[in-house]
Amino acid sequence: LVVAGRYSARPMTIPPPLRTIVAPPRQGSPPSNQCLVLLHGYGANANDLLPMRDALAPESTAIAFEAPIDLGPFGMPGGHAWFHLGTGADGSITYDADGVQEAVTQLAPELPAAVKAAGHTLENTTVLGFSQGAMLGHCILLRSQLPIRALAACSGRMIPELFGDGADVPTNIPVFLSHGTFDELIPVTSGQAIRAFYESNTEADVTWEEEPIAHSIGPKMMQVMRRWFDKM
Repeated sequence: LVVAGRYSARPMTIPPPLRTIVAPPRQGSPPSNQCLVLLHGYGANANDLLPMRDALAPESTAIAFEAPIDLGPFGMPGGHAWFHLGTGADGSITYDADGVQEAVTQLAPELPAAVKAAGHTLENTTVLGFSQGAMLGHCILLRSQLPIRALAACSGRMIPELFGDGADVPTNIPVFLSHGTFDELIPVTSGQAIRAFYESNTEADVTWEEEPIAHSIGPKMMQVMRRWFDKM
């Protein structure tokens, strides 16, 4: 919980399994063995990114995860979060580092289990995350080292203490990164730092896209991302 910009202690409990929505390939799409895992951002839910599957990879099976923290009691009915946010002394948005680690610890084993249950493999799975979901996507690749096919991470925050050194990222793995230059929640400099991290510390095949928008995924980003999916 957020209390005056700081986080209260959380009891150590075993969390229930994460809610997922599994959507088969769009009707009329050619047969495919591809899977798309969707990780939404703060205040959204498992339905939020599902329309992106039809726009980007309609032939893929989509698995949309829902974050475990219910924000209804905090005035956001239907909203969920992967971890709590706070406010720094300078008014900037901070994040609960322990909460990030807890979210990754829970997601890391549940993601491959969900992919397998849907009849797919990690090697044919692309992870797409926005904001908090992008941060988890980076951790899944960089820290948990799940052998996913590709990562698309939009409007994420740079968290060096959780990213590690990037030494074990597979060579030429496709990584799509995007950020709005007018992002009022997570500055574009954070996205640029993530891009620099991948380009300096890994052999990933990085695609970067900026757009003059706020904290969101814009039409130009979608166009570039669609081409990125088509190339894989």
